Amino acid sequence: MNGPMTPSDNNKPSPYQLESAQLEWRDDIVPTSSNYDDIYFSKQHGLDETHYVFLHHNQLAERWQQLDKNNPGIFTIAETGFGTGLNFLATWQLWQLHAPKNWQLYFISVEKHPLKKADLQKALSAWPQLSNLSQTLISQYPPLIPGHHVIHFESVKLHLLLTDASEGFEQCLSTHHPAFSPHYGAKVDAWFLDGFAPAKNPSMWSERLFELIRDLSKKNTTVATFTAAGIVKRGLQQAGFTTKKVKGFGHKREMLTAVYEHAAQEPVSNKRHKAPWALYPPPKTVRQGKAKHVAVIGGGIAGCTTAYALANSGIQVTLIERHRKLAQEASGNAQGMLYTKLSTQAGTLSQFGLSCYFFATRYYQALQQQQILTNNEASFCGLLQLCLNKKQQNWLADLSQIFQGQDDWLQFLNTEQSQQVSGISTSYPGYFLSQSGWVSPSALCDKLSLHHNIDIITEQQAIELQYVEPPQTEAQESHRWAIVNSKQQSILHCDAIVIANSHDATQFQQTNHLPLKVIRGQITELTQTCFNELPQTVICHEGYITPAIDGQVRFGATFDLGDREKNIRPGDHLRNITSLQQALPTTLIQASENIQGRANLRCTTPDYMPIVGQVGMRREMIADFLPLNKDANRVINKPGSYYPGLYINVAHGAKGLTSAPLCAELLTALINQHPSPMPRDLVDALNPARFIIRDIIRGKIVSAC
Repeated sequence: MNGPMTPSDNNKPSPYQLESAQLEWRDDIVPTSSNYDDIYFSKQHGLDETHYVFLHHNQLAERWQQLDKNNPGIFTIAETGFGTGLNFLATWQLWQLHAPKNWQLYFISVEKHPLKKADLQKALSAWPQLSNLSQTLISQYPPLIPGHHVIHFESVKLHLLLTDASEGFEQCLSTHHPAFSPHYGAKVDAWFLDGFAPAKNPSMWSERLFELIRDLSKKNTTVATFTAAGIVKRGLQQAGFTTKKVKGFGHKREMLTAVYEHAAQEPVSNKRHKAPWALYPPPKTVRQGKAKHVAVIGGGIAGCTTAYALANSGIQVTLIERHRKLAQEASGNAQGMLYTKLSTQAGTLSQFGLSCYFFATRYYQALQQQQILTNNEASFCGLLQLCLNKKQQNWLADLSQIFQGQDDWLQFLNTEQSQQVSGISTSYPGYFLSQSGWVSPSALCDKLSLHHNIDIITEQQAIELQYVEPPQTEAQESHRWAIVNSKQQSILHCDAIVIANSHDATQFQQTNHLPLKVIRGQITELTQTCFNELPQTVICHEGYITPAIDGQVRFGATFDLGDREKNIRPGDHLRNITSLQQALPTTLIQASENIQGRANLRCTTPDYMPIVGQVGMRREMIADFLPLNKDANRVINKPGSYYPGLYINVAHGAKGLTSAPLCAELLTALINQHPSPMPRDLVDALNPARFIIRDIIRGKIVSAC
């Protein structure tokens, strides 16, 4: 397959394609939408209009100056129409000037037709006064793949939702899943209703959009919009906002402001949710007090990324590890690859994998830029996935059609190109993840745990988790949880716990029902003198091989479901060598007698999704939702029952380096009651309670006993 690849079905619609903004340029600098025949900003006064309409009429500078400097918090802005990012950059600049240093800004923006990176760069060049911020945004600008993209900038978090406005904000609501704990979703302090004029883009300004604006607002949430059109005024009023017409900017006679003067309410309907049973309005749940001290059980990748995310949010964390050092189990390998399995189908698993991959590449690159990880501990050399047989190559051809136009992060290579990229003689085509590479999991865990808000307890194994009802008096300090070791001694008292100890999570009474699966894996390590050619990138085939570090080359890995043995097996080294020679027959000269290696246990689930979220109370869940056994669509007007302050983050399989950082952000959002970094469909798909509900529906649970 040395020539260009031809897809096997050119008529397949791509679930991964967005229609990017089609632009014309006025005066070679003002972007104009061909889709809507409207400009993105005025050449002379675009930035002034942003300041006047959105920043001034939401009173942002004044409100930020009044924030409590002694108590950190978050301020959330939501926007319809990210466009060129001008509103975001102006807001970011104002935030730097007026907000307390210990507060965070969440900026949630939707965009149905995003600009390509080159167009974004050209458009923002019109505003040299924003150049430092705009270059930072451009460097982190995500691939144009539908979904939620979360980007961190110091004290600012940008949630860029590349989808239709109503669909995007729908996914920001708290969950309506009947058994899933409400995670509160986003609650917005100020709205920027931007986007193209209602006359140009009437489909965006729908009744559902205004309902979502209401549902995502809280008492005294403000709104500002450039338009005074009747459809916008009526939509806001019908949603419960008090509106006011004020003088518009420049030649525009009027614009609208609004305020939501009511108490925040939970959404009353959700027809779009994909749960396989009827839905209901979740009850108003009293929020738990913010956790000040969280214990994380398990010092591997999941535990350390979770501890680091919590610590960055200001929470004091204690990391508990049973070994003398961190990362001694599956996270102890010297090199791990940043990998995502591409799919021709955009299902939940694929959506999750891509979301994690894009977040992880930015996450690790930031750690390296901050000199937390050195060049010997992480390398973004790229990852080449080879396709070895005709079936895989046909699949690759389909994939190349589905992911057309994604050259900034994904390239499809013929045989010759695969050789050039990898530095290895190969007879196969493949795809290349140019922003990928490898990270040292053990170094990662060590470095993240050095955060000043993280304490470490080693050589202590948590055996039992005991919940204690907190005192009724709010003024008293309350530690809900006690962690007990094998000697029945209390290791620690804390407000909340995150279980991150892989398959050992089943040793706790609260999580012993989880269907965790163990997979043994063994890697092989040889000196680079054993190789005729050394890979320049990570190369995946049926196994994988990583570039040499410190004179050693590592490859593997075996995959044995249900095998719990950790001893090194010569036969498994032979399996790894055979697999490598079949894929890359000219690479290995000889296997020396001094073969090194490492074996350990991965953890996964029946649906191959990790388990991340608040831990459900199995007995209570079954008692409440057993009627779903007879009617999966039955409406049950009860929320799920959950252990207060008990969370879990396990079962990342062989892709923990890729999936753990975003899952850590999710847990941090849940614990802090901040906007979720994932759409709620993914939050539900990760929820620990999903297995209880599935087992009831499938008839595997027929009694509440």
